[in-house]
Parts: sequence; structure tokens; C-alpha cells
Amino acid sequence: MNLQNYTITPIWNTIGIINGSISDEVILLGNHRDAWIVGGAGDPNSGSAALNEVVRSFGAALAQGWRPQRTIVFASWDGEEYGLVGSTEWVEEHLPWLSHSAVAYLNVDVGTRGTLFTAAAAPVLNKALNEVTKEVQSPNQTIPGSTVYDLWDKRIDTMGSGSDFTAFQDFAGIPSLDMGFGGTGPKDPIYHYHSNYDSYAWMVRYGDPSFEYHTTAAKLWALLAAKLSEEPIIAFNATDYALGLSRYLESVKTLAESPSYNFEEGVFAGIEKAIAHLTTAAETIDAQAARLAHAARTMHNRRNPAMIKRLFSEIKAINQQYKYLERAFLHQKGLDGRSWFKHVVFAPGKWTGYAGATFPGLVEAVDEGNKGALKRWVGIIQGNVWRAVRLLKQ
Repeated sequence: MNLQNYTITPIWNTIGIINGSISDEVILLGNHRDAWIVGGAGDPNSGSAALNEVVRSFGAALAQGWRPQRTIVFASWDGEEYGLVGSTEWVEEHLPWLSHSAVAYLNVDVGTRGTLFTAAAAPVLNKALNEVTKEVQSPNQTIPGSTVYDLWDKRIDTMGSGSDFTAFQDFAGIPSLDMGFGGTGPKDPIYHYHSNYDSYAWMVRYGDPSFEYHTTAAKLWALLAAKLSEEPIIAFNATDYALGLSRYLESVKTLAESPSYNFEEGVFAGIEKAIAHLTTAAETIDAQAARLAHAARTMHNRRNPAMIKRLFSEIKAINQQYKYLERAFLHQKGLDGRSWFKHVVFAPGKWTGYAGATFPGLVEAVDEGNKGALKRWVGIIQGNVWRAVRLLKQ
């Protein structure tokens, strides 16, 4: 027997803010605290525990007089298991502010349920994630000194759905990341997902008895947030995004070349040309960002107000370009049959939900053998890529 209790009840998001000196550049961190059945030691309480520790750590820094450059927002979401309700409603309500100010959203749903580090991220965040994992020692010290990066398979998945990053990435165009020790190795205990067995007893006996993986998840989260909020140049890499688009398009071309389809040769040539121009523009802006970052590190030895003012202006301009890059890939009419999903590069799979689909408009048109839809989506995506090129060349 399956008994359902249908009720209408309030849900509560808990939001905390540390105001930075740059008010229109905001880093957001979030985790949901509602569990599917009861307990939820791994999903989501391991992430909730990490969020509490990150908040405590930043609070200790504030008490010592530290202030971030960029504003930091901490969110404990309610109603995630009921359809991402808490985070989605919050994003929709605050969309004008987020569209203007949000730099990145960092999500940890399951902080710990195994020993293998896993991550999904928008490509602009890949470089920052790689750098932070090199700074944190792994709880697995079979080889002394091993970092999380050393033991990680270096796989960064694309953004799909299934957690609170969905509204940020797929609807609002805010680069997002979801990470944690969510992979289980061959010697790890069985994890009973969304069940009564996801309990504190399971966690302390089998999952993470020493809570070392919980601690490591908190360290990674805090350091990544600090990196994004503190470095003068936003720690993005546009070239990774352009290279990612090339890979995603190759997968679509492989699908379209199947004998079961009959699409005209060169149908994707316009997108390929636009991506090539984006790659050049991205390499140029990343090189410029590196130059400005070096200048900012050495500026404290100089006392030239005019030079400092000019450097600040250049840094502000490049940060604006990085901040809005993801938004260039939004299509306001949304995907066919799924108009709420605005991103032309990332979306949950049409029939899979959790798994990420890249260039979903193209993939769905190819799957359906719809040449008209394919041509239309080629034009839409080509336009979005050229919009990104113009943004980076401003």
C-alpha cells in the first residue's frame, strides 16, 4: 500500500548574507535541508552539515575583521524533494537582481555518501574547481600527501537537474556547480538512496564514521567560495567554455550522422564558425585577465592613483564580461515544449530528468528527425554563440 498525504503547507528558505565591497558581484552557496523520508543523513544532511561549517568559518573570519570583496549569500533551501520548490521560487522572485549581480551558484546537495569525489559544473568554473581540489588533502592517505585532485578521476559532468542548481543554471543563466563525495568505490558501503536507511546510524557506522569526508567537503566549498569572492579577477575561464561547446557539438554531429537520419551535410557549419570565433575571443580575454591579475598582485608596491584607477576600471570591465557570459546562452522562448528551460546549452534530458543534456534543442530535433526544428535551433544557437563573441570583444 502506498499512502500519500496531500496537504498545502508553508515551506521556509533560510538566507544569510555577508555584504561585500562590490555590491553587484554576488557568490551564492546553497543546500536543501528537507529529506525524502526521514533522517536523510547523506541526502541532504551531509551537505547541510558542510554548509553550517562553511557559515561558521566565514563568521569566524568576520569576527577577526575580514570582509569579502564580493557579496556572499548562503541559502538553506526547503522543498527540494517536492520539485525544487524552495530554490525555484526564490530564483524567480529575485530574478532581476540575480540577472544583474549573480556571479556563480555553488551547490552541495549530498556532501558525503561515499569516498569518491564527484562534480558537475558550468565550464567557466572548471579551472577554479581543479585549483581548489589541489589545495585540500584527501581523507584517503594511502599515499601520504594525496589531495582530492590526486584521487579524483577529473571528470566534470554537465549540468542537468535533480538539485537546487537547476533554476540558477537552466532558467537564470548563472554558472553553477554541484559537488561532493557522491561516488561509491568498490569497498564503500551500499548507500540506500531516499530511504529510511539513510540515517545517522548508517553514517556513523558505515558511511563516514570519522566525519573526515564531511570535513573535506566543507573545506572544498569554503575555499571555492573564498576564491570566487576574493580574487580581483573572477576566477572563470572562458576558453574552457568555448572548448566545451566544441565537444558538445561533436556529440550532436555524431548522433546526426547515424544512418537512421538523413540530414544535409554541413548543417552545423554556422555554429562551428561561431564557436571558432568564440574560442579566439575567449583566449584573448583569459590572457587579458591573467595580465590584470598579475598587475593587481603587484599594485600594492605602487602609489600612482591614476594607474590604480585605470586598473580598477579594466578589472571591473573584464569581470562584467565574465559575469554575463553564461547569460548570453539564454533563449527567452525556452526549449520546445519546455519553455521554462531557457538555456540553449544545458538542460535536463527530456526523458531522463537528472542527467544533463547538451544542446538539447539540437539533440531533440535530431532524435525526432525534425529537419525544420533542427534548422531553427541551429539558427538560435548560432545567434547565442555570436552574442557571447560580441560580449567578450566589448
